[in-house]
This record gives sequence, structure tokens and C-alpha cells, in this order.
Amino acid sequence: MKISWGTGIALVYGAFATGMLIMVFASTQYDPGLVDKNYYDLDLNFQARIEKKQNTAKLAALPIITSNAEQQTVAFQFPADMSISEGTAKFYRAAEVKEDFTVKIGAPQDGKIIVPTAKLHKGRWHVELDWVANGLPYFYTTTFGI
Repeated sequence: MKISWGTGIALVYGAFATGMLIMVFASTQYDPGLVDKNYYDLDLNFQARIEKKQNTAKLAALPIITSNAEQQTVAFQFPADMSISEGTAKFYRAAEVKEDFTVKIGAPQDGKIIVPTAKLHKGRWHVELDWVANGLPYFYTTTFGI
């Protein structure tokens, strides 16, 4: 059976168009999870975050984050002279956006806040600490492993 040029071109174009439609449909079903859900608010408040980082850089001692595998906890040790009034600790992994979560920070006992990690997957975690102490806002980010 012999196929003419016109039929061959139509078949190739039809296969290409069908492939493109399949790729577009497949890409709409995939959530890469690379962008924060409130990225617009983060962009609007970018200068405020820079100022928080500058306040953190002026601290004599940065918060210390320690992970304890046996007790399945992560502890945040803040400087002793800090009286934290409010804040949040956002945990996230680059591997899976569905595992991200946020913990509210209140007044810590002995300057230490403990977060249980029993339900967290093993691997590298990022944490963003955003808090207000002594009337000044602070922001600090670091990583830890479980």
C-alpha cells in the first residue's frame, strides 16, 4: 500500500497535535510544588523580610536548632535575653510540598521550644523562624536533618 505525500503529512501532523494535547493535559495534572502558595504576599512584603533579617544579623547569638533522633524532637534555643511574644516556625522539604507545616511560637520555657518530629519523614528539612521579641521582628532560616 502506497501513501501519498499529502496523507503522510496529515498523519504526521495529526500525531504531533495529538501528542501535544496529551502533554498539555499531563502537565496540568502535575503540581511541582516549587512555589509558595502565598508568593504574592511574600513579594509585597519583601522589604519587611529584609529588615527582619537585618535585625537577626544584629543579634549577639543566633537561634540554635538541634535535632534529637532518639527523642524524635527538634529544639529551638533562643538567646536568653529575648522575650518572644509571638512567631511561627515553618517547616518544609524540597522533596514534597504536601509535608510542609507551620508551628506557632509562643513564650518559650528557658528560651527553648521543642517540636515533635515522630510523624516527619527522614531527610533534610528547612525551617523558617519568624518571630517578634522585645518589640522587634526577626527572621531566620536554616536546615536540619532527621
